Amino acid sequence: MRSRRLVLLSIAAWLSPAAGHLLAQGRFVRLGTRDAYPSDISADGRIVVGVRTNYGPAFRWTETEGVVNIGGSGFLARISRDGKTIVSEAKDAQGLDSAAIWQGGTNWKTLGTFPGGVSSDKSLSTAWSVSGDGSVIVGLAWISVAIAHPFRWDAKNGMVDLGSLQGQSARASIVSGDGHVIAGWDQDPYAYTHNSWRGAMWWQGMERLLNPYGWIGQAIGINYSGSVIVGTGHPAPITHAYRFTAWDGHVEDLGALERGITEDQKKLEDNSLASGVSDDGTVVVGTSGWRPPLDAVIWTPETKMVKLSDYLTSKGVTGFERWLLVDAAAVTPDGKTITGLGINPEGLAEGYVVTLP
Repeated sequence: MRSRRLVLLSIAAWLSPAAGHLLAQGRFVRLGTRDAYPSDISADGRIVVGVRTNYGPAFRWTETEGVVNIGGSGFLARISRDGKTIVSEAKDAQGLDSAAIWQGGTNWKTLGTFPGGVSSDKSLSTAWSVSGDGSVIVGLAWISVAIAHPFRWDAKNGMVDLGSLQGQSARASIVSGDGHVIAGWDQDPYAYTHNSWRGAMWWQGMERLLNPYGWIGQAIGINYSGSVIVGTGHPAPITHAYRFTAWDGHVEDLGALERGITEDQKKLEDNSLASGVSDDGTVVVGTSGWRPPLDAVIWTPETKMVKLSDYLTSKGVTGFERWLLVDAAAVTPDGKTITGLGINPEGLAEGYVVTLP
């Protein structure tokens, strides 16, 4: 009787919250299909979306169903936080590419363009982001064959042209989870390099640069309230990942991994990009490097920028042995689950999902 009681006490201790915390482990899961490039993840980390090869079709992944092609024709796919709305591109009845909403199967609802919009190289518009509940979609639509404007779409108002500051091209790349803050880039008319993409935001119907006095490049990731924005292109002429906090206008240079050997190599490799941020702003993911192979990276206030693979190892996560993690595309709002692209042990491009302990 006494021995049974000791066994029950041992089981109770093993099931206690403290013991559960000690036993909790991270988990690395491969998507299981080559050439499926993840670009976004639902808030609960259970659904990953992206594109097959470089230009569609889009796919939807869950652990039970694996990678399922869902049609479309875009460079990327995005998913709402609640996992119910997927946006990308699809061809309309005239064969023109348009921003679109997935309707199930391989069916898409195309959004067309705003009044006065035109086709440029058989493209009307591109969806780049969707709000947490799927009600707001943002992206880019063409007003001429050479100039594009950012758009905001909702079911009531349709597609609305957000304009640009100086008549050049601009793009709405991301929208906050609550749908109130939009960010992306606005082209500098006096610069003629990739660094001409200045970080910009649209809020309460007005556009402004993230910093009108110093260089901040394009915005790529955003938190729920729009108070933290991450991207690349800071400071000029170096292209570093950055973290912008709206409450004080501060821009933090997140640096880049040191990968070069010679001085010339260092100049080329001194590049990084931040693609996603947790809601509290303490976890930033992205990639570092310029010429392949790149490295997926993670930034926290404690670690600064480190290789994602090194960070996972330090946390006791296994399952990615002989993988080269080249990109971290998105992170869940709690900063615990990351999706991206790697080179698997067979030497092929394959997506992954990793959950931190």
